Amino acid sequence: MSISLSATLFLSHIICEIVDKSEEFTMKNKIMNTILIGVPSIFIVAFYILSLLETTNDADIWAVNFNALDNKSLSSLNPGNGNETLVLDGATLIDGNGGPQKADSVIVIDDSKRIVAITNQTNFRDNLTLNNDSNGSQSNERVLNLTGKYATPGLFDMHAHIAGVRKNSYDQAMSKNMLGMLLDYGVTTVRNPGGPTNETVRLRGEVLNGTISGPEVFTAGRLLNTPEFPVPFVEKQFTTEEGVREEVRHQAAAGVDYIKLYVGLKPDLVKAAIDEAQRQGIKVIGHLYLTSWTDAANLGIDFLTHGVPVSPFLLPEDKQRIFNRTGGGPFDHSLWLDLVDLNSSEIRNMIESLVQNQMPVDPTLSVYEAIFVRQGFADPQNEQRWNKVLRLTKMMHDSGVKILSGTDIPNFELVPGESLHHELELLVEAGINTSDVMKIATKNGAEALDLINQTGTIELGKQADILILSANPVEAIENTKRIYAVISNGRIIERSN
Repeated sequence: MSISLSATLFLSHIICEIVDKSEEFTMKNKIMNTILIGVPSIFIVAFYILSLLETTNDADIWAVNFNALDNKSLSSLNPGNGNETLVLDGATLIDGNGGPQKADSVIVIDDSKRIVAITNQTNFRDNLTLNNDSNGSQSNERVLNLTGKYATPGLFDMHAHIAGVRKNSYDQAMSKNMLGMLLDYGVTTVRNPGGPTNETVRLRGEVLNGTISGPEVFTAGRLLNTPEFPVPFVEKQFTTEEGVREEVRHQAAAGVDYIKLYVGLKPDLVKAAIDEAQRQGIKVIGHLYLTSWTDAANLGIDFLTHGVPVSPFLLPEDKQRIFNRTGGGPFDHSLWLDLVDLNSSEIRNMIESLVQNQMPVDPTLSVYEAIFVRQGFADPQNEQRWNKVLRLTKMMHDSGVKILSGTDIPNFELVPGESLHHELELLVEAGINTSDVMKIATKNGAEALDLINQTGTIELGKQADILILSANPVEAIENTKRIYAVISNGRIIERSN
């Protein structure tokens, strides 16, 4: 009696976990996972599980062909035919959950692009027989020697304007290049928090159907704003609740994943947008000014973006008067940072509201580095402002706010992909440890996008979005840039170097 390679390898994983008492094991869950990845017959699976519990020395069923272990850089490897089983052999696994690293791991990805087994080399090889069939031909699996490498989940850029955000700036060729660069740098999922509605939805579809190579895309449409603070971005302005609701319905019908609210909206319009978005079954992102983060969180917004929450309502009354009198507006980060007291009741209450409402924030530290640091602290107050930005990010993280990794590309001349790696370095500069930063760049993004059952960690049954590194990113976050290979949805990406 024969069994498919995917099922065989998965059963190998089950037996290994039975032998290894250090990990929890629930037979019911394992059987269900096996069913989900397409075992031909549940009766065959049940028979083999029962028989293998009695004996594990029937080497015939563990047959797999190791081929020649490939030691070349995966950047130059042919991505394969898409129908092969891929075995990642020997890497240290950093699964994204923040737990201990697992050396000498083996990760098996079948032709469904799902992870069907995770074990270690000893257990894996104990249950495998290296053989060819009687004709000497080789079965359709590919084993990659990753000894000395590190496997992490693919990265998330949660603030990537992949279709541009300035008015009349959409350029498909530029968007295609941006998406390719993101994937080259190991970014396998992006959230676009605003752009031209129809173009961004179409771009998402072109990635999904393979017309354009890029990370998986989730997108908002044009910004909802008011005439009070017009901006040079793709926006539509409103003054009434019904106008806001109509735009939310329009964007929902166009197929957006999110609604983006902008700086000119006061609480009544924010509330109307959130209510209508909930009716349409989509979530809301806010870059706000006339509505404070505290109020937005309590109104039920789903995400807040940019780590400097410029708003007069987060200052005490005397500082509010100074801010308004001096001409401060939604983009006057310098004045707001000069006036804000991070130990004030306003900031403490804001952070408490973020925590209570489980509000994710992408601080886009790269933006503020561009504003305050690039000029080499030409303004002597910029160093103090920059330190406040870092401190506020650390305060939110330490208080339990879910921090997300995002860049704001292509604004501020930020390079797609590369800037995400630098963003992780800035999160470490803010005082967040490297293990937490790796979770921010992977698992947190998946949880925020409701994708945690699909991707974001390296676990059984999940989509194979995996970054292979030549050095340990937990030891030094800069090592995320030492990319050996990128695997997106089970496929080795041909990187453009």
